Amino acid sequence: MRRYRADSAGLMQRLHREYGDVTRFRVGPYVMHQVTDPALIKDVLHDNIGTYRRGRVFHGFELFFGIGTMTTDGEQWRTLRTAGQPFYRTGFLNESVPVIAGTVTELLTRWDGLAARGEPVDIVPEMMRLAMGVVSRVLYGHDLTHRADELIPAGRFALSAIFPGSPELILPGWVPGPHRRRLRCAQAAFDNAMDEVITAHEHGRTPPDRMAGTLHAVTDPETGRSFNRQQVLDELKTHFIAGNETTGCGLAWTLYEIARHPDVHSRLCAELDDVLCGRTPAMADLAKLPYLRQVVNESLRLHPPVPMTPREPVHDIELGGYRIPAGSTIFMSQHTVHHDPAHWPDPDVFDPGRFDPDRPGPGRYTYFPFSGGPRRCIGAPLAEIEIQIAVAMITQRYRLSPLPHHPVETDSMISLRPRHGVVMAVEAR
Repeated sequence: MRRYRADSAGLMQRLHREYGDVTRFRVGPYVMHQVTDPALIKDVLHDNIGTYRRGRVFHGFELFFGIGTMTTDGEQWRTLRTAGQPFYRTGFLNESVPVIAGTVTELLTRWDGLAARGEPVDIVPEMMRLAMGVVSRVLYGHDLTHRADELIPAGRFALSAIFPGSPELILPGWVPGPHRRRLRCAQAAFDNAMDEVITAHEHGRTPPDRMAGTLHAVTDPETGRSFNRQQVLDELKTHFIAGNETTGCGLAWTLYEIARHPDVHSRLCAELDDVLCGRTPAMADLAKLPYLRQVVNESLRLHPPVPMTPREPVHDIELGGYRIPAGSTIFMSQHTVHHDPAHWPDPDVFDPGRFDPDRPGPGRYTYFPFSGGPRRCIGAPLAEIEIQIAVAMITQRYRLSPLPHHPVETDSMISLRPRHGVVMAVEAR
């Protein structure tokens, strides 16, 4: 259990190298499997979804996500997914680009002072704050960045608490101690933030067409009644925590890779200068920035924000010639597949040329940073647009340089975060 919590992504890669595409292992009392054959991944995530459910791993998520899209199956999940889907469609996102750009502009203004004073910045909490602002403004019509100093550390604690083997999951709820106090404090931080959103909606201080209003009108398939306040709050938390964490991680890793590769930075700057001429990007500009998209895709390959996707078979199955018992866990590990030399030559090298539009695209389920199938991350379209807009605007304005003696290591508890942050020097271009 200790090895798994310390470096689950690294452990999965070692299992794949030593034992192949289907491996079985134990984490404490849990029987787990890793699947890395793209054809088998497709079978689980796309072809036979009725054979699998979210499973035991997601029970821990209820500590922070409650009962929502992330933790439910069946008709309850379909109802919630349908309610949330309009907020990630092209039309809604097109209208949201000015909000995204405005949130990035606030970050740039804050960084102008840092650059002038020569102060370095840890870009991980900065990107989390940025993602928090985008998610709350776009989805809720209500800015929550004034709570960032409370919510950012609460989010980091949540990842540890819901990961298998944590004291918060192992010990009964009645056992007192500092872990239980930290848990209640972090839970309250998210509950209070979402309660603020609901209250703002109830008092007419948010646009009526945002998510809180939509969820209040949803009918619970189990009771036939409209969602109650707790159900609305849980679903708002789901979109907020997941959207903030995955996008923040994706942004931090992308800026880090650009900073580490001067040739990539130079080519990206040339494209941005040629197309944008210093102005703020609009939605229509993204199609004219193919190298920007290549850089983002390669970063998401090398550092997928969520390194693995768990499922649990509802009955005994055979997968790849192996019997998988009901109730055990199957991990489709995008991090392992993305680093497999069978699919990606020199897989640990950052090379945006892999996604050159003139080259053949990746095979199905050899690249799936936001999972896949009907339960692919609902927020992926917003995350991809947000990362491109933010990277374009930041790169237009600044040259970032990693501090040479600051360690940058991977922490793979739920999301793929830089363990010690990513401290950068900020210099105006």
